[in-house]
Amino acid sequence: MLFSFIKESNIQHSREVVEQNLARYQPLNYNRFMWWRSYTDGIKPLSKRVTLKERIVNGDFNESSYFMQAQLALHNAKDKVDLTKHNLSDQLDILAMDLTRYKRLMDDFYREDNERLEALYDAFTSTFKMTRNEFIKEICDWPLDLLSYYKFCMEFRYVTPAANRKTARRGRPKKTK
Repeated sequence: MLFSFIKESNIQHSREVVEQNLARYQPLNYNRFMWWRSYTDGIKPLSKRVTLKERIVNGDFNESSYFMQAQLALHNAKDKVDLTKHNLSDQLDILAMDLTRYKRLMDDFYREDNERLEALYDAFTSTFKMTRNEFIKEICDWPLDLLSYYKFCMEFRYVTPAANRKTARRGRPKKTK
């Protein structure tokens, strides 16, 4: 069976868990250029010049919705086809759209996740005196959320001068009316 992976191996969450997680996100209207996406985070990332705490509170480093959307696509595909009744060509016809949606969502998830992790590494290593390996080791063992880890680092780690410069603006002041 070509599509037997839909049975259980790639589906990691139940439909209820997926729908509960997707309820946090903003639904998208249909877009013919991004047709495979159904939800968006609704968060506009802040620039690198903004302090790390503001970026964490804004949600710049939170997980993206693409993985849960991909899980929903697998659930929908599983509901559409009966693997015991349909032959291989029928499965391909029935599942083509859902499997393409799953593939594109997973590609988006891996790309977005890598970008957010790189931004997180860069932000912490430029704000605090730590190496990337130290950060990875500590954050993997940290039992709480990212904001509490930031507060811990503010208290017990050396804050680099570059982090202090982020708050001070240089140049001409903004016009006031």
